[in-house]
Amino acid sequence: MITMSVERERRRGYRGGVKLYLGLLIVIFYAALGTYSMFAGYRTSVGLEWEADALAQPAWVALLLDPEIPRTVEASLSGWQLFQGGLERSRLIEGNGIVSIVIQTPGSVSLVSEYIDYPYKPARSMVITYGFKVFSEGSAKYRIQLYLVSDKLLGREKVVEQGGVREKIKAGIYMVFRADDTLPSGGNRSFVSSIRLPYPYLNRIQDPPIPIFVNPVSELLLEPGTRLRAMINISYECLGDSCRGVTIQVEPVGIKILGRAHGLMGTDSRGIDIWRQFIEGARVANFFGLTASLLTVGIAVTIGSIAGLRAGRFSDQVITLLTDMIFFIPAVPLIMITVALLGRSMPVIYGIIVLVSWPGLARLVRSWAITIRSEPYVESAVALGAGKLWILRRHIMPRLAPLAIYGLVSLVPGVIATEILIQFIGFGDPNIPSWGRMLNEAYNEGALVNGAWWWLFAPIAGITSYMAGFVLIGMALEERLNPKLLISR
Repeated sequence: MITMSVERERRRGYRGGVKLYLGLLIVIFYAALGTYSMFAGYRTSVGLEWEADALAQPAWVALLLDPEIPRTVEASLSGWQLFQGGLERSRLIEGNGIVSIVIQTPGSVSLVSEYIDYPYKPARSMVITYGFKVFSEGSAKYRIQLYLVSDKLLGREKVVEQGGVREKIKAGIYMVFRADDTLPSGGNRSFVSSIRLPYPYLNRIQDPPIPIFVNPVSELLLEPGTRLRAMINISYECLGDSCRGVTIQVEPVGIKILGRAHGLMGTDSRGIDIWRQFIEGARVANFFGLTASLLTVGIAVTIGSIAGLRAGRFSDQVITLLTDMIFFIPAVPLIMITVALLGRSMPVIYGIIVLVSWPGLARLVRSWAITIRSEPYVESAVALGAGKLWILRRHIMPRLAPLAIYGLVSLVPGVIATEILIQFIGFGDPNIPSWGRMLNEAYNEGALVNGAWWWLFAPIAGITSYMAGFVLIGMALEERLNPKLLISR
């Protein structure tokens, strides 16, 4: 019988140890993930756009289903070659990554960049970034046209059909920018912008115009094995009696072909990496959950121990009444009302959650403090003239440490769940990249309707596993703090 009892105790201890270490492993993992996000430059995903195409699936899913699904390809097109088109007095000046084309006589020139290889299936969209600065010593009229050229598709024709109407469209070339302007003597003009294709307006300025429903990225520019480059056409005319020339500075053309598969967790509807948002959410969960729980435990232990030390007196009755009143205040409706009045601010949400979270633990601390105060050694200290603060600091507070630790790990899941719920229903701080905000955006942007399961899976997996870590630690600590529970199991 003794051997069987020892064996049972050993198995119970083993199960408790597994819960504790597994819970600690999960919590440490998310703590490390949140810390990594700070040092890796992942400050915030708010305001970011287009790291890949909208709702791009995780790369590992694409690798299993179709390895040729387009990935994001990013390059800076430079290495310009000058084609003077009969002009003899024009030259190219390169320096600091910027090319200056100096044209001294009226006419036209062309610049052609180096190319990039594109090995995947056609993507659906791309982002083009460009910059031009024009300087003129005399009155001048100029035209700048920026094209994307696909060597493989150039010269082909695409047949498109809509509403029973068939049209032939030239493939392999697409104009993404055009400027027709005049400059006074000594004037200058700048054109710096970024544009995402497809952009229906640009279809109207092609020569000839093409229907707005045509996607130039997937239908006119890209196919497996193509080479993509930039071409700039520049024309110049004098408006005065003397031609003093024009100088045009050309920045490298940035091109980002947005892939339909990206990273570990894919992208959302704005093309933002969900992995980035996930580790930012881990950082918010660590900071919000741990600091709010620590503050709550501090308030609960302080109030509960004072009430237990002065049990039965008027001050204890007042504290107990206050505790009971706050205990029954619903947190979520109070946060909703306060946020509606004061604005969607994280400090407001943080303060209210702390305000309504401490009474439960404070009541438990009070009962422990009353029990400790009744111990013979405490009564002996009182008989010898020990003050209440000395008893509180020397005898009661040390005995409450295990309960405080247990209260901390038990409060974290509840605090995080409240914050996530507030974010999910739309009352949270829109500038805080939490898992609750991820769920809110995924739901409102139709992740389920569009089949973007990865957008919902990431925050749900994070919330579930993070809370599970603290629950496992709490169960292990509970078994050690409550021997009767350990025996029953």
